[in-house]
Amino acid sequence: MQSVARETIRLTSRIARSYRVDRTLGALDIPLADVLNTTIEYDAPPTVEEPWRVGLILGPSGAGKTSIARKHYGAGLYPGFDWSAERAIVDQFDARSFDELVAAFASVGLGSLPSLARPYATLSGGERFRCDVVKALLDFGAERDVVAIDEFTSLLDRNAARAGAIALRKAFDRNVFGKTRLVAITCHADVETWLEPDWTLDMTTGRLRRGRLRRPELQFRLYEGGRRFWPLFRRDHYLNGALNRASRVFIATSREDGRERPVAFIAIMQLEGWRGVKRVHRLVVRPEYQGIGLGGALLAAIAQRVAREGATLRIISGNLFFLRKLARSKNWRLVASYPHGKTQRRKGRPEPGSFGRALASFEWRGAMDCQ
Repeated sequence: MQSVARETIRLTSRIARSYRVDRTLGALDIPLADVLNTTIEYDAPPTVEEPWRVGLILGPSGAGKTSIARKHYGAGLYPGFDWSAERAIVDQFDARSFDELVAAFASVGLGSLPSLARPYATLSGGERFRCDVVKALLDFGAERDVVAIDEFTSLLDRNAARAGAIALRKAFDRNVFGKTRLVAITCHADVETWLEPDWTLDMTTGRLRRGRLRRPELQFRLYEGGRRFWPLFRRDHYLNGALNRASRVFIATSREDGRERPVAFIAIMQLEGWRGVKRVHRLVVRPEYQGIGLGGALLAAIAQRVAREGATLRIISGNLFFLRKLARSKNWRLVASYPHGKTQRRKGRPEPGSFGRALASFEWRGAMDCQ
């Protein structure tokens, strides 16, 4: 077992004496020095010379988490960013190319292009969290070995926190942010389960734990029907909001707080001119559930159902990150690419389509049932 050095940090505060301060201390019968000075002992967290990618400093408020992070990773403690209320998210990363930026956002679960075209203040809590993480790792962390993010997921509901932590760990496993490492600082113990840090410094005991925990399996239920839920997903789809009446709709739900909550939407329909071939008409995952693999799992489940019915499923998309995932999968085969987009036709007549936007089409070639 690797030995761990013990560290000590002394926290000192200064206050002006007053009548009210003296009355407060008198009621508590505590010496002023004991109130203003605190000594904390803890196991030293790993240095940058050791092999790790994601670390976690966990503990209740006042446990000294931020002070410890400042002592060991002070230059990497993220100070935050003043987001402009008048500029879209994509316009606030001047040193990054558009493709690089979109890929980074998609890797942490913010693959919704409409969201990236909005100002920061209009986004949901989960979307803001992902923006802050990308800003910290992509810009602030560009010249740093470690980025430490305080209050990690603290302002999120725990469902959004779970999805954000899972997506971020997946991004680090794919080496999206290069050599930069992350130290998350939080009072929420559930983060350890979903983030799967390589080490955790638990300030309730001051002890360091090494090794990734095994993430629990996420479960979702799939239902056919539910066109009434489309308005809930329409805002986050990168195409227009129309839903073809001939489409067949499926909803994925998650059980939370004792009730089923719709979290993903997919609609399929007949591919015009191709007998026995269906196509994906709409596929949307709620922003707070993006980045955990739900979209790909839902797409595979529907492709299997279509296969059991004697047909095959195709999907055409311009989402570069999603297309790369399909290209890496043995279950999908590239059948066509359109570097400059394509013109759609309706009843034999051309109509505005995706001209000017690169597209690719993939067809399901996987097994009838995934294991």
